[in-house]
Amino acid sequence: MKAHLFGSAATVGIVALLLEPRLALAQTAAGGTSSPAPAPIDAAAPGTASESRPQPPSTAEPIQNDRAVPSPTSSGLEDIVVTAQRRAENLQRAAIAVTAVSGDSLIRAGVTDSSQLTRLVPALQISNVSGPINAFYLRGVGNFVVNSLSDPAIAFNVDGVNFARPTSSQGVFYDLERVEVLKGPQGTLYGRNATGGAINVITVKPKLSEFSGYGNFEYGNYDSKKVTAAINIPFGDNNALRVAGQYVDRDGTYSDGTGDDKRKAIRATFASQVTSGFKLTVSADYEHQGGVGPGATVVGLNKDDRIGLFDPRAEAIITRSFSFGLGGNTLNALVPDYYNRNNFWGVYAQADVTTPVGTLTVLPAFRRSTLDYRSYAGGFAFTNQEVNKQASVEVRLASDGTGPLSYILGGFYMHETTSTHVNYDQQYYSAYAVFHPVTDSYAGFARLTYRLFDKLRLTGGIRYTIDAKQADLRSLNAVAICPTGSCPGTPAFPDTVAVPAFLAGADGTGVPFQPYGPGGAFANSSLSTLNASKTFKKPTYRAGLEYDVAPASMVYATFETGFKSGGFYSSIDTPTFNPETINAFTLGSKNRFLDNRLQLNIEAYRWTYKGQQIAHFRNNSQGGSEFVTENIGTTRLQGVEVEAQARVFKATTLNATAQYLDAKYVSFRYGNSASVGPPVTGCIVSGPVDAQFTVDCSGRRPSQAPEWTLSGGIEQRIPLGNAGNLTFTAQTRYQSGTYTGFELLAAEYQRAYSMTDLELIYAPSGARFTIAAFANNVGNANVTAFSQPHPQAPSLVVENLRDPRLYGVRLGAKF
Repeated sequence: MKAHLFGSAATVGIVALLLEPRLALAQTAAGGTSSPAPAPIDAAAPGTASESRPQPPSTAEPIQNDRAVPSPTSSGLEDIVVTAQRRAENLQRAAIAVTAVSGDSLIRAGVTDSSQLTRLVPALQISNVSGPINAFYLRGVGNFVVNSLSDPAIAFNVDGVNFARPTSSQGVFYDLERVEVLKGPQGTLYGRNATGGAINVITVKPKLSEFSGYGNFEYGNYDSKKVTAAINIPFGDNNALRVAGQYVDRDGTYSDGTGDDKRKAIRATFASQVTSGFKLTVSADYEHQGGVGPGATVVGLNKDDRIGLFDPRAEAIITRSFSFGLGGNTLNALVPDYYNRNNFWGVYAQADVTTPVGTLTVLPAFRRSTLDYRSYAGGFAFTNQEVNKQASVEVRLASDGTGPLSYILGGFYMHETTSTHVNYDQQYYSAYAVFHPVTDSYAGFARLTYRLFDKLRLTGGIRYTIDAKQADLRSLNAVAICPTGSCPGTPAFPDTVAVPAFLAGADGTGVPFQPYGPGGAFANSSLSTLNASKTFKKPTYRAGLEYDVAPASMVYATFETGFKSGGFYSSIDTPTFNPETINAFTLGSKNRFLDNRLQLNIEAYRWTYKGQQIAHFRNNSQGGSEFVTENIGTTRLQGVEVEAQARVFKATTLNATAQYLDAKYVSFRYGNSASVGPPVTGCIVSGPVDAQFTVDCSGRRPSQAPEWTLSGGIEQRIPLGNAGNLTFTAQTRYQSGTYTGFELLAAEYQRAYSMTDLELIYAPSGARFTIAAFANNVGNANVTAFSQPHPQAPSLVVENLRDPRLYGVRLGAKF
């Protein structure tokens, strides 16, 4: 299989080699025999050409002038400039697996939070599972990061600043130049290490000596109102200020009003070209997230009706679900006391200084998140009050890339502190916890590229990571016990972050076996504590080879390792987990044919994922359930991704992407307490032995890892003479079936589905405004993004759905 995958990529390189004379001739006709500098423009959506006027990239990174593909002709595809490798370079010359999505494409797709990126990037699976929490998976690599005790496997960066908590990734999707999705382990170029990949969000920077701005207003179904605006104000020739903001107000998409989107955000960025060799950029941003947050439905109900958990039809199923924690009792109806009151803000400064040995970049940043929300999206009350602070600084020295040796040297430091008060209220089991984790992350990294011959380059990179972690954890765990087997009228435990007075003694410890409720039940509470510290250290590295098969074609091969440190979680049993690592082989080819009218990129990969950190609910020895993180052994992920784009006519562009993913748990075994019977899982269960069941998922396909993901689209411009022009776009995405929950239950399986987005834009001739009509998910496919069984009533499985059909009109104006 491995040879077959890599052979496919090599075939493209051979084809390009056979076409080399024709490509060279086409390049000569275009204006020369040497590769000129790329024409930097705003990046386009994957497989979609950008029709906007080329603009220089808003970055101070040095541009790799010596490795650019020929500039496009008027009938050819536009170039895309990315900074995925810390240099502004043509996407077609970046020897890395990366997909770029332009800011215009994000607007047209209606993207206001990170979970909606799934529609635009085939390899990416993102779901909004609770409050502001997103679960990121890239080619099957990811983790369900619900609290501050574990780190994401996919790094999220905005303008080079790493966001340590995925909760902070929601309110940044406005006034963007582009989003870059890097696939595979990252570390030799970026501040924070990541095992699965990185999402880089690049905002539009101030434009010197230019007074300009724009405004977009959108109205759609679910009474959706969205306003995005920006203004660019110059101060002399060398200074400029850009202020951008967004307001979003959309009603809930579930029948009970949950699943709404209510946010407001603002960002101000100041740029100054202090001298010819010194540029300073300072930025500050703020976002408030309100409303009630994400919703969910019950497996077994018609998903097309989007029946929320507080709908009487769902309530009827919930109140018939037996809770093993209280014998024969059923769950109570949920109380609709959900809310979202979350605030995020941050500042950063970037200084770029030109020196004789390269560009020195210093990037200090500070971010603060204040979370206060209660969500029932998991089928139970999850209340979180958290203050997260992170301070970081990154220093890089990058050569100008003109000589045979190019280099990037850097260092990174981040200090993160979190104070969390959280309550997992599963009715007859409740955990009232306080987390105070502290992380100090240090890293040094380097990337070298050496041109061995005119067309052949060798790349090497290394990183050394030190993560020092401390954890001060306290959790009072309460469980309701029914000695008679039937205790009618037993109430749910209070869903507050403060410990109820009747559950704690004077010294803060639990109260054993006290009467609880009118039906003869008892409440037993106990205190678990952990005060620990540990330092994790690991070198990671990258080796690669790049070869220019033709002026517009290249092949590359890389091997890279990744690392994510271990940590702690709140538990009465074994509250630590180990680091995870990944080894990634990649063979790829990037090509332009037919005078830049056809683009064909192909990548084959094989990843070996060891010690993957999985977060999930697990039974503990007291009869309750805990949210734990543990390592699962080895996962193998391999596949092929093909991206094609063609300018078939001057006004017609086609695009297509196909990803095949062969994913398998090679070794995946974990224990589960036998205190309340066999665990709920679709895997093989054996035991119990020593009061532990063993769950074996070896040989199974991981969750969030579809075998096939396909997308294709068309962009058609229709000239209307003096009246202006119309632009029609259609984009379809198909995904094969996949498990959406950790347990791999049949009820958690999402069958194959497809979604289609349509848009029609009218631009009057000579006018500075546009009118558009759009419809996303035209077929109204209601599909599951994430699912899980209720921890105390496993027959009840809840699922979070992706957005339904959203349609409306959009007005845009610029000056």
